[in-house]
Amino acid sequence: MTVVYITSMAHFASVVSGTRPIIIEFWAEWCATCKPMTELFDQLAAQNPAGEFYRLDIEEVREVSQELGVRNLPAFKVFVKGVQIGELVGKDPVQLTRLVYKTLSM
Repeated sequence: MTVVYITSMAHFASVVSGTRPIIIEFWAEWCATCKPMTELFDQLAAQNPAGEFYRLDIEEVREVSQELGVRNLPAFKVFVKGVQIGELVGKDPVQLTRLVYKTLSM
């Protein structure tokens, strides 16, 4: 599956309200540590077509990142039925891979 960009608060609300676990990457164009993690996130999405992978630019959709308290990048959050059930903050490829496979096993 390709990574889908979240473009608004309404889009975010509709994405997280589903019954399947989803993973959202919070990033920004200026974030140097985000770039390698974004590449890995894209690879994990391509290798796991059954998963639901989303990306949110904190500069474009500020209200979501502010509401969720995203203060450091990159950040990855897992949601099921509108509830956040997992999170990873920072550049840690091993932990991101674990988070993705743990999420997909739910």
